[in-house]
Amino acid sequence: MHPILYKVVRFLSEANLHAVEIDDQLIEDFGEACKASLRRQFTEDRKDGFTLRMSSIGRPLCQLQMEREGASREPPPYNLKMRFIFGDMIEALAMCILKASGVNVQSEQVKVSTEIADEVIEGTYDLEIDNEIWDIKSASPYSFKYKFGEQGGFGAIAKEDSFGYLPQGYLYAEGSGKKFAGWIAIDKSSGEWALTEVPPGDSEYKEAALSTVKKNITAIKKKEPFRRLFSDVAEKFRKSLTGNRVLDMVCNFCSYKEACWEEGLQYLPQRKSVSKNPKWLWYTALKEVEDD
Repeated sequence: MHPILYKVVRFLSEANLHAVEIDDQLIEDFGEACKASLRRQFTEDRKDGFTLRMSSIGRPLCQLQMEREGASREPPPYNLKMRFIFGDMIEALAMCILKASGVNVQSEQVKVSTEIADEVIEGTYDLEIDNEIWDIKSASPYSFKYKFGEQGGFGAIAKEDSFGYLPQGYLYAEGSGKKFAGWIAIDKSSGEWALTEVPPGDSEYKEAALSTVKKNITAIKKKEPFRRLFSDVAEKFRKSLTGNRVLDMVCNFCSYKEACWEEGLQYLPQRKSVSKNPKWLWYTALKEVEDD
């Protein structure tokens, strides 16, 4: 077990058994962070316009192009604010617990910048522990298990990094002059913790991540023509092909899928399902005649 995770598990395990010591200032800091989240999410004006930032520049280029061009964005679900606030509060709680556990948190929420592809990119890293940069992620049970947990890991994140986690982390490292160490993930359902470390000898991953950033910046600055980077996939039901086609996972999470796919995209209950509450899918093509 990683030393950071060991300290957290030990502290929380002790807290389950008896009262533990926690500095009043940590409690005050947690409260202030929660108040700041509410102000930010509800009362502060949003900045308009497209900006290249460390947190987003590693995403698929087609998404960035859609955003830059001001394409029609799908209305967010009503619960999006709740999800953002949960994320903010979990991050604030994680910071409190890390410090109370005796983890050597040297800095937090520090703004950094670096020049890449003749463009200055800015961002704010989460925290520095023992001279290394870590990013805190509040994760869904699925993401926690298959990305950050025992059935995931650095390789799983690198293989399917549609949110640009690797470029984000390596840009934080470039801007701070420190090593990017990885992610501290918390399952927002169960409260479990996981540490996903960057492996030794990660130069190949770092080079690839920063190369993606350079290509994205260059494409955006040159206003290269839009090109969808993902294709739809064949739908399967109970391991059998249905003849229908649906959006892949990356496109499912994109806010511009309707603008991108335009005509023919339909959001429907799974066609073959007989469940009273079938899951809904984005269909790009349906068989002309479906089996009864």
